[in-house]
Amino acid sequence: MKKNIILIFFSFIFAFALIYSLVFSWVFILEKYKDKNNFPNIDSLNFHEKYSNQIHHLRGNNWFKDKKYGKWKNEDYLFSSISEFRDKSDNFLIQGDSWAEYMVFKDKIYKGLMEEVKNRDIGLINGGTSSFSPSPMKVQYEILERQYKIKPDFVISIIDQTDIGDELCRYKHNIIENDNGTVQSIRREINTGAVMDISKHYNFSKILLEKKKFINFHITNYYFYKTFHEVKTRILNITKFGFKNGGNYKCGFQQIQKYLININNREKEYFKKRTQEYLDYLVSKKYLKKIFIVTFPHKNHLERNYKINVSNIINELNLSSKIIHIDFNEIIKNNQFEKENIYELNDPASHLNEEAYVLYIKKIFKIIREKKN
Repeated sequence: MKKNIILIFFSFIFAFALIYSLVFSWVFILEKYKDKNNFPNIDSLNFHEKYSNQIHHLRGNNWFKDKKYGKWKNEDYLFSSISEFRDKSDNFLIQGDSWAEYMVFKDKIYKGLMEEVKNRDIGLINGGTSSFSPSPMKVQYEILERQYKIKPDFVISIIDQTDIGDELCRYKHNIIENDNGTVQSIRREINTGAVMDISKHYNFSKILLEKKKFINFHITNYYFYKTFHEVKTRILNITKFGFKNGGNYKCGFQQIQKYLININNREKEYFKKRTQEYLDYLVSKKYLKKIFIVTFPHKNHLERNYKINVSNIINELNLSSKIIHIDFNEIIKNNQFEKENIYELNDPASHLNEEAYVLYIKKIFKIIREKKN
């Protein structure tokens, strides 16, 4: 019996040493940890991690590889100052998900935006961040006001169709509430393997920036740590939701998309609650003159494959007189915006192509000019 225990023990040690050696060799040879999403210095890493701990995630580090309009600062992870706010100008803040973010780092779209800024002589800050929805947008606004004293005259809030799934799948279980049930902050994903989990880039960067020796050993150890926690998360979710739905916590596009095909009343009411909370928070700011909500149909809406439309949900909310809904569903229906050949090819999230995007921006600012007073 004693010999068997000793044999099992040494067999386990040998197996672990073999696996560790294989992983170490893989790390050493391929060097996949040298990733474009790693951070260039500790200062930028700390900034990113600090605010991701409050708002779930920020823009990715590789975002700046695509940024064409000059030298970037740490604040660009959180927002971009396109045109400085001035006392005698109309000052705008754009919030939203990738629909807003695209306005900054896609060349042709950015030029179209800058044309509007110059023609209208406005101040403009863009806080657009991929997968943001009303809850992180509220937290982001609080940070911008508190930490950066940003107080716009107007907010352009782009609420995308995918915001429904983002609220329900990505943020709901990560929200930390105030005593009154409103959103205080949103926990980030930490070694879960979810879509917006960038823990590995924090850890890779810290190792590369702080460790002077034995880099590959530190990276290998982290891979074991990361794998353990990802497997644990997967097992817990399989136990809770079953094998078929055990991977839904990752919130890939298919999981986000399903809420546009079908949504129950409890899920719909939750999304309405968080969206109303965000809008009520904006309305409470006396310095804000108007809030423009912008919604746009996805290609599957126009082809009648989606049953749920966020534009209709917005119209069910209690909207203040300070809020104007720029509903492109109605605009397209009234033949005031093109609907053919406007979407990026093979894009399940139905982002507009760059030519259509420029027209989209012009249309938004045309409507704002007509209705802002």
